[in-house]
Amino acid sequence: MVDTNETPVVRRRKVLAAIGTTAGVALAGCSSGDSENGGSDGSGDNTVSVGPNGNLVFEPRDITVSVGETVTWEFDSSSHNVSAWPEMNDQISIPSGATGFGTMEQGGNAFAVVDEGETFEHTFETAGEYTYVCVPHAASDMVGTVTVEE
Repeated sequence: MVDTNETPVVRRRKVLAAIGTTAGVALAGCSSGDSENGGSDGSGDNTVSVGPNGNLVFEPRDITVSVGETVTWEFDSSSHNVSAWPEMNDQISIPSGATGFGTMEQGGNAFAVVDEGETFEHTFETAGEYTYVCVPHAASDMVGTVTVEE
């Protein structure tokens, strides 16, 4: 029932408040903090930002996925790459029996970079911990880890 003593502004505010509450409740179930469904940052996906805001970081730095899942690296700034080829940097390590990966071919140019806006994907088939780097910025601690669980 409409209170005829209310001004249109008051009624509009009540309607907007009710809509906001309903939307908030409806969206609450859409968020999952379950890292089994994706990145360890709780985002629910397996995406790593490369050089966000021009910073020399992978974000998140550490991510956990299951065997068979794919991680996507999104290049948010230029002059970066992703390398998990152990011969390209001493900080890189991969599980025994695993295949390395990188934005460059194995034995290729370790300093080849990817353009801003590009993406790189890798599907993980072997459980274990993979430490990868941006070769041009590895000395600046641009290092990330993918933990792959059974």
